[in-house]
Amino acid sequence: MKEEGVSLRTIAKATGVSRAVVSAVINKKENQRIFVSQKKREEILKLVEEYGYVPKKSARDLGSQRTNTIALLFHWLTPYFSSLLEEIHRQAFKKGLEVIPYITEGYPDKEEEYLNLMRDGRVDVILAAAFTEGSPDRYMKFSSPPYNLKIVTINPPVGNIPSVHFDEEDAGRLAAQHLIEIGCKNLCFIDGGGIVEKRMEGFAHYIRERKLPVASVIQPMGLFPDGVALAKKVFNLEKLPDGIFAYNDPLAIAVLTEVLRRGLKVPDDIAIVGCDNTEVCLYCYPALTSIDTNVSQVVKIALQKVVDLTNGMEAEPRHTKVPVKLVIRESTNRV
Repeated sequence: MKEEGVSLRTIAKATGVSRAVVSAVINKKENQRIFVSQKKREEILKLVEEYGYVPKKSARDLGSQRTNTIALLFHWLTPYFSSLLEEIHRQAFKKGLEVIPYITEGYPDKEEEYLNLMRDGRVDVILAAAFTEGSPDRYMKFSSPPYNLKIVTINPPVGNIPSVHFDEEDAGRLAAQHLIEIGCKNLCFIDGGGIVEKRMEGFAHYIRERKLPVASVIQPMGLFPDGVALAKKVFNLEKLPDGIFAYNDPLAIAVLTEVLRRGLKVPDDIAIVGCDNTEVCLYCYPALTSIDTNVSQVVKIALQKVVDLTNGMEAEPRHTKVPVKLVIRESTNRV
């Protein structure tokens, strides 16, 4: 094993084990390939604390050719991505993985620059959590020779790149089904301008099968300020909808606010469903009905794919679709 510093060697000598065992305990890799008893683990960690030992990442790289670090590509820290980041950090920590977020602000050239930076081996795997213009082609490029970056997407599938994503079509179907069941007859989808619009397709398909009209209002991005402009467009439609499904929760809350501002009632006049079931659903009145996109399960599966790739294995199944569920609150609860 390569030299990792005096402190590591001292700890190994004091505990009567090899440096490989000490390294495994420090990096939370014990009992994967190297068995370490609970008593010995506690003894090692006690000395690590006493010495104030912190392994240098570069030294760790020399020993294992791994950084135990993953990059996380975001555009903005919207409520959904904030909850996603928090869950990724929580689960990654338990696996001994460090997470470094990179925020692109939706700029394709910034995403390209980050991907180029990661070619230096600073991370083991890239977890791409959102698409911007050209992202699918960009990920295909950087996951292929000569770049060969390991990428997992929390998005619908792109080529053969491992992916995990919630079932968008079913999210749309559940929203449509619920709105129709509570008596809505003129339905509308508020789209944040996402590249992938499967949730809109699921929503519209279910409605059209039942011979009901469906309208859509589309504008780039999916942030709250965009929602304010989108909400005003709803009132320019030829026929005012009585049921709305929004691309995400911030857009839904922006629409809800505009509806109330105009003196209409939610859900009596217009019922509203969001998507992602983030904490902000509870911050408005009436509280927002939303589609729970099962963030915890999405992260669990994504990190398993990350670990598989890090260990030189195939991420199987290559693409995973996670089920969703409807969480009913006051914004659609017509009594």
